[in-house]
Amino acid sequence: MKSYTKYLTSIILATIISMSVESAPKKSEPTGISISEIELMIRQGLLEEAANALDSASKAQPKNAQIDFLKGKCYVAQNNDSSAIAAFYLANQKGMNDALLALAEIATREYRVDDAQKHIDDYKAYITKNKRKKLTDNSAEMSSQLTRTRSMLERVEQIVVFDSINIDKEVFLDAYKLSAESGTLNYPEILPEGIEYSNPTVVYCTEDGREMIWGAQNNENIFTLRAINRLVDNSWESPLNVGDHLGEGYDANYPFLMPDGVTLYFASDNEQSLGGLDIFVSRNNGTEFLQAQNIGMPYNSPYDDYMLAIDESTGVGFWASDRNRLGDKVTIYYFLSSQSRVNVSFDDPTLAQRASLRSIRDTWPENADFSKVYKTLENLKEKEKIRVRLFEFSMPDGKVLTRYSQFTSPRAAELMEHYISLKKSTEEAKAQLSQMRISYSQGNSSVGDDILSLEKDVEKAEQQLKRVANDIIRAETGGNVK
Repeated sequence: MKSYTKYLTSIILATIISMSVESAPKKSEPTGISISEIELMIRQGLLEEAANALDSASKAQPKNAQIDFLKGKCYVAQNNDSSAIAAFYLANQKGMNDALLALAEIATREYRVDDAQKHIDDYKAYITKNKRKKLTDNSAEMSSQLTRTRSMLERVEQIVVFDSINIDKEVFLDAYKLSAESGTLNYPEILPEGIEYSNPTVVYCTEDGREMIWGAQNNENIFTLRAINRLVDNSWESPLNVGDHLGEGYDANYPFLMPDGVTLYFASDNEQSLGGLDIFVSRNNGTEFLQAQNIGMPYNSPYDDYMLAIDESTGVGFWASDRNRLGDKVTIYYFLSSQSRVNVSFDDPTLAQRASLRSIRDTWPENADFSKVYKTLENLKEKEKIRVRLFEFSMPDGKVLTRYSQFTSPRAAELMEHYISLKKSTEEAKAQLSQMRISYSQGNSSVGDDILSLEKDVEKAEQQLKRVANDIIRAETGGNVK
């Protein structure tokens, strides 16, 4: 996964170079810890140690702008943006103009696009004014990011996020509550033996259990989507690539296929993302999945957003987000899905709040009551007990029927009862035959004739099973079975 903090990496490196050119002091007094060593502490996550070293360095060198810049970086790593802003402003006042891009980065992340644009413009003006210093313009990536953010703010979907929970990333799928009709989301251990996958990923399985889609890394260590289909004999075919173009050369992972078999949601960190993984949607034209589109805000943010799933039968959708920067935990948002997209007005004073989901209450309608939604989710587990698989019967089109209610023909359902009874007696006869063969191999020759007789009975029963199975298919499809 690409992290949004990578946008600051080039800025920091350029800052270190420019500060060395300006002959900034390299050692803090009296600790003797170099600026580069402090920066390494921040990279390694030793934030408390770095903060203490920066305090000592600041006392020894109060005019050193780089120290304030690194303080800002340390605050960002600690999720303390307000203190980071103050530190970056101070660094800029002391002459470090690269701090303007750091301020623009925070403003973009908070959707303060006008403030971000001003910081970038001030930075570029400084570059232009000081051409003789041969300064490198590092604003291009930040400008591109701001352009994407501004564009997405013009089409923030008006959704209702009725709940959210924070959960350990290792078990985040436990927060998803989907009905059987929507298929299942699974950890990769569910894949058949020998099928390759890469962590982290999620395996989506269709309701009928005939198809699985997941993410795996290719030879270039890029996640691409793979799929396998169950054959009529219940074996699995070889994995297929699900549109190598979907990630546009970047990761494509965390798939969810809508029941229509056409609409595919997944996450990618390609160049159209706001930062990190964003959620995209693609549709199949009958031959292949078309170029994917970023679904925009509030689903996506400058951090990792992924694993969107929509349950059409309950009207509830889910997605995971790292926007709250909770370390080993991730936030799962619960929202009400809609058949058509309605965007928040660009003039709405709550636009930024709704886009960033600073408070999910900003998305609630007046007098919101979600009691029926919660009741529906609570009943899912009870409903699943009723919808257990009673059998598995493969149809010629690949669909696997598991309950009597799935038959459209009453005659087919009636024949299915006979098929199950016959299959049970056949399996019992096979088990008895197996025991008799063991007894015969151990010297009991008296069962020889019984074995021959039972073998004929089993053979007849299996032939009858095939006939009944064909009768079921004819009754259900109205067609002929060869």
